Amino acid sequence: MFQSHLITLCLLLTLCLAGPARVVAQHNHGAATHETGAMTTQDVLAEGVVISFSVMANSEHLKMLREMKMKENVEAGTTHNITVVLKDQKSQQPITDASVSMRLIDPSGKDQLKALTFEPSMNSYDAYVNMPVKGRYQILVLARYGDQKKTGGIYYDLH
Repeated sequence: MFQSHLITLCLLLTLCLAGPARVVAQHNHGAATHETGAMTTQDVLAEGVVISFSVMANSEHLKMLREMKMKENVEAGTTHNITVVLKDQKSQQPITDASVSMRLIDPSGKDQLKALTFEPSMNSYDAYVNMPVKGRYQILVLARYGDQKKTGGIYYDLH
């Protein structure tokens, strides 16, 4: 417990010094995992907001987009798509007016910072990232909407 709080504090301090757009932290309480075909979804509860994380290889994501007849703009030089859905815990209504930032930390400790793009037809936020090696990745997000900030994070094991 202490180690988790220390890691969170260090991340916040590091990211605050790096600039406001990079501020993210982790809250792993209330986590749940769901698997749907080639996509794994993990839910995290962050102060009244359910943050759902989905990670999918670009090939599978492209296939899904084609099946749904949606625009196919896979970012060059990336291997995976990470999608985040924000929902109010009480009302179960999606939060669609947030500014969402993500930090992806690879198994070696190298990170990628991304601003997630809102997809209105899916009520979700997503970004393409490079996850070239197998191992444990850490995904951290900061969602800002209105006068609120919600943070959450998960670990994702790439096999």
